[in-house]
Amino acid sequence: MIEIRNLRTLVKIAELGSYTKAAQALGYAQSTLTFQVGAIESYYNCPVFDRTGKVLKLTAFGEQLLEHTNSVLQEYDALEQLGRSDAAPRGCLRIGAPESLTLYRLHPLIMAYKSAYPQVEVRMINSPCEMLLKDLSAGQLDISFVLQPECMDPNLCTELLSQERMCLIAPAGHTQQDFLPEPGQMVLYTEKECSYRQEFDRYLQRHHTVPANILETSSVEAIKKYVSSGLGVSYLPYYSVKKESESKSLRTKFIQTDLTFFTQIVYHKKKWISPAIKSLIALSREYGRKWSDC
Repeated sequence: MIEIRNLRTLVKIAELGSYTKAAQALGYAQSTLTFQVGAIESYYNCPVFDRTGKVLKLTAFGEQLLEHTNSVLQEYDALEQLGRSDAAPRGCLRIGAPESLTLYRLHPLIMAYKSAYPQVEVRMINSPCEMLLKDLSAGQLDISFVLQPECMDPNLCTELLSQERMCLIAPAGHTQQDFLPEPGQMVLYTEKECSYRQEFDRYLQRHHTVPANILETSSVEAIKKYVSSGLGVSYLPYYSVKKESESKSLRTKFIQTDLTFFTQIVYHKKKWISPAIKSLIALSREYGRKWSDC
């Protein structure tokens, strides 16, 4: 029989990529972790980790086991809390969010949440919205914030928190009325899975512009610095460039589009709404009202 504590150890090692770091985080001796993983491998007669290289990696079997383990632990935690819906929030909460929301929206919310519920361990996972929704469906996240048109996945519950304005950005001295790249300038893209990159592409196509000089990065801060330095143009949520726009260190332009973008909170329909999740949703509604007024 596989013990729950062994499965928790497996998840922690996979998360941190190291037996040593996992032992420190769990307060175990490293030999204990080795024994626990060995018990899993003996039960299945399959190796969980590939130990041939310097970097600790899951085997194909290990990846499959981890996926099922995450689901099992969620169900186990739900059983542990059954009948305690009014219990104080505790445990581990895996929260997904794109970088722009993490940097410019969620910081005060997460601070307030941790202050109110210090017994909840918060793990923030940054990814493009498309990847976050996949991770929710796979049970690898408990809840996620996304910035995109309203999520219509039938397996996910969605709550709209705030409608967001998107804008073109250009250097302060930019003279192109449509904010298209001037000679020698780049088009600065977010990653391909980013929800609003496609909208930027459609805008360029409508203006018969095929970017020849492209820079792609997942860092919103890098894009802002490059644009402010005169290197090119881009398309970002207004909340991420509001200060720079007001200080005139870069120019912004709102455009008419067929899509409306929202900051929204999303979780799986089959997900048990623990006290920790319920409290986060309630606090997010409160902060969402503040964002809508900005």
